[in-house]
Amino acid sequence: MEKIYLQPGVVNFPMPMTILGVKVAGRINFMPAAWVSMVSYAPPRIAVTLGEQHYTNQGIKENGVFSVNFPSVSDMKLVDYCGLVTGAKEDKSTVFASFYGTSPDAPMVKEFKLNVECKLDKIVVNGHNETFIGDIVGIYAAGDVLTESKVDFDKLEPFILGQTTLEYRSLGPKIGQAWKIGRE
Repeated sequence: MEKIYLQPGVVNFPMPMTILGVKVAGRINFMPAAWVSMVSYAPPRIAVTLGEQHYTNQGIKENGVFSVNFPSVSDMKLVDYCGLVTGAKEDKSTVFASFYGTSPDAPMVKEFKLNVECKLDKIVVNGHNETFIGDIVGIYAAGDVLTESKVDFDKLEPFILGQTTLEYRSLGPKIGQAWKIGRE
């Protein structure tokens, strides 16, 4: 198979769409983020990378907490809307209903079926981006997305972002069992 060289840049691979929940100057703010990844198993940590100019960054730095909320396909329009306007100019606190875990400064989206509450561990600067690494202090899931106490992607119906194509896509069906299929 012949390979075609592509210039260095952002790689167009699937990234999970999320909504970050923070408080900035005491007001709830929601922002979509797709540059999200688990970065540690023990202790459990998640990383979110944002452009340094984002209003949401202020809230994470101010309070030391944030939430990562996983929307379903049916939430796509509201998720996209939250990325079209900045919380610095528009109040996004009523776009979703909020609930809280252990921190009153990490609002989570009640309508979404998977929410992760985080306490800031550290910030890593990457060019014009800031990567916020958070300790996972709580995971909250709606009972109807669980199968045998685990989040079932078919029930959650998450969606992904193609960064360079600027498109949202849904996930397809399960194609195999990880750490097992290779032994068959």
